[in-house]
Amino acid sequence: MEICCSSSRSCFELALDFLGLIDKTFHYFGDVIYELEIDVRLLQSFDLYLTKCRRRRRNHKTCLEQDKEEKDVTSFRIQNLIIRRMQDLEFACSECLIPSHLAGLTQILRELTRFREAIKLFFERHIKEPCINFLLEYYWLRDPELVIDFIDSVSKALAKMNGFHLERLVENLMFLKSFILFAMLRGVKGQQLIDLLIHGEVVAINALHLASVWCFHTNKEVQNETELQMTRLIREKINPGDPQVRESYIHVLTAAKLSRSSDTSALEKNKHLVVDFMDYLVHNIKELLKSCTSTPVPIMNQMLKFVEGLRFLTILLRHQEKFKELCHEMKNLIGVVSCDAAVVIFSLSLNQIKEGLAKETDLALFHLLKALKFIRAEVTDPVTSFSPFGFPRTNELGCMDFLLENLKELESCNEADDSIAFPEDQIHTVLEDLVFLRSFLAKIVDQRNRNGKLQSLWSHVMEVAHRAEFVIDSIVVGDKHQYLERVASDIQLLRTEALETYDSTRHDYEAQRTNQKSFRIEAKRSTPVLNEVLVGLDDEVKTIIHSLTRGSKLLDFVSIVGMAGLGKTTMANRVY
Repeated sequence: MEICCSSSRSCFELALDFLGLIDKTFHYFGDVIYELEIDVRLLQSFDLYLTKCRRRRRNHKTCLEQDKEEKDVTSFRIQNLIIRRMQDLEFACSECLIPSHLAGLTQILRELTRFREAIKLFFERHIKEPCINFLLEYYWLRDPELVIDFIDSVSKALAKMNGFHLERLVENLMFLKSFILFAMLRGVKGQQLIDLLIHGEVVAINALHLASVWCFHTNKEVQNETELQMTRLIREKINPGDPQVRESYIHVLTAAKLSRSSDTSALEKNKHLVVDFMDYLVHNIKELLKSCTSTPVPIMNQMLKFVEGLRFLTILLRHQEKFKELCHEMKNLIGVVSCDAAVVIFSLSLNQIKEGLAKETDLALFHLLKALKFIRAEVTDPVTSFSPFGFPRTNELGCMDFLLENLKELESCNEADDSIAFPEDQIHTVLEDLVFLRSFLAKIVDQRNRNGKLQSLWSHVMEVAHRAEFVIDSIVVGDKHQYLERVASDIQLLRTEALETYDSTRHDYEAQRTNQKSFRIEAKRSTPVLNEVLVGLDDEVKTIIHSLTRGSKLLDFVSIVGMAGLGKTTMANRVY
């Protein structure tokens, strides 16, 4: 059964319109009318909640019928208060025939003041904390449209009020609204959606209550305490700092991630909902990073790459033509990445960023950055536009070696365990072709900076290697293999291009290669082994690694010195 509501809520809109008319006509009551408009909007939001709530379908023996009747009376009292005070105000205005007549203006001011006092008294008597707790215990909105309307109403009322804490509260309420809309767009249903809606309504009603306390109490101590409660509400119930709230958010995002609809038309029509949600995510993580004055450089670099990746997604979503060109799988991946990004941000804390990420968060961020790299590589031209998410410019060959070692280990695991469903032939081909390309890059490492074709080919190989790394990692965590065939084809084409490019530039370097044998790229499956030139230096390598990982926690340097040709660079690569 619904709480009884009036046939119309137009009394609030009529009151606001009439107050605006008084302000324009008499020009004497600016501050009083401004404050009274805020009071009316606060009361309007509370009335909206009362009139749209539904009784919870639970067996509470203590929830007696007179409780319901009391709530009906409260809703009736709210609208009756507005109507009665408006009648007195209209009468006072009608008696003031001359706008500048002092007695008439005094009577209008008296009625405006009575109006404010009546609303203040109503909040103090009937909308106290026990009343809020009673409503949250026995009633709910539940319907998504009603919850969103209520959040909008509260946000609109608070936006009219001045104060830093109130502004932050409005921003966070809008974030909660965007979260609900995003979850619905991603197909979240059932208990996860209901839990999120109930959470949204709990936060909104508490925000409304705190705003009313702040508004009607001029005592500085009361206002300061109310501001602390607003901060706590934002930090614990919206951001979220409370473990239960965080768990609830992650459940919703997990459901959103798993709800992979074959129809992306909803996403195309409502991209702005994803953009709004991601804008708030970027804002949240930027605010968090502002407080991190002593963050380790590697973690800060990760966070900055993360923020840049999310910004790129928002730009892509706003670009109508670019987004239309994406395939279905890529559009769905963007939705999944949005969910994963929110999980990472909700899992972060100030202490984690300062002292080191938790293992689960670090792993999730690692895979998320790879996904962002992959999306960017699909959208941009990898040859003419170098992606900042690609292999690092320093020690690119070392990253290739690391990828090849992982591929070899993956292939051996696949042979030993039939339960790992990997396409063996494709993995084998990718591994052989990458070994070939790695050997080729080693041959041209000194020449590429002097030849545009070789430099372009080098960049192309690195970009495709990065894409291969992401695809392989995706398969490891259980994703489909739809991108592996494409990456394998790209790598095969690069192998052919490498031979052709080298043949076309080889004659320019014949004079420099008189003491070398004719160029022959190793086609056998063997990763370049750095140990070949490190015979007798194992102890030195161990010493350097020990100094870097277990030495002083302060900034320090480890120098590698010696004559040319001793293998200093190779040793550094090995340590890296």
